[in-house]
Amino acid sequence: MAGHNAMSRSTTAMLLSALVLPGAGQLYLKRIFRGMVLIVVSLLCMWIIGDSMLQQASTVLDKLQSGEAALDAGHIAELVAQTPSSSGSGIATWVLIGCWLGGLIDTYWLGKKIR
Repeated sequence: MAGHNAMSRSTTAMLLSALVLPGAGQLYLKRIFRGMVLIVVSLLCMWIIGDSMLQQASTVLDKLQSGEAALDAGHIAELVAQTPSSSGSGIATWVLIGCWLGGLIDTYWLGKKIR
């Protein structure tokens, strides 16, 4: 019965890491430092990505409001594609993906140790 309990804890931890936020599974497994590092890095990456998206949207909206661009879905899509995003958002995206995958792998290994 103890093995079943450990398996369900590790499964729950992996689901938390996969579906909630990288690091949530580590917190659930009482690996506070690992969990907090993953959470802080992930949230910082999400903030950088969100900020870049808002800047990009603001640039497109400014062009639409000034009349520089037509209010047409195809033209707006073209504007979005032409509006550069910050290079930091690309790096942040890859770091976030790394945190998510790393968090999943880490919860898997932690779960195996629990068993």
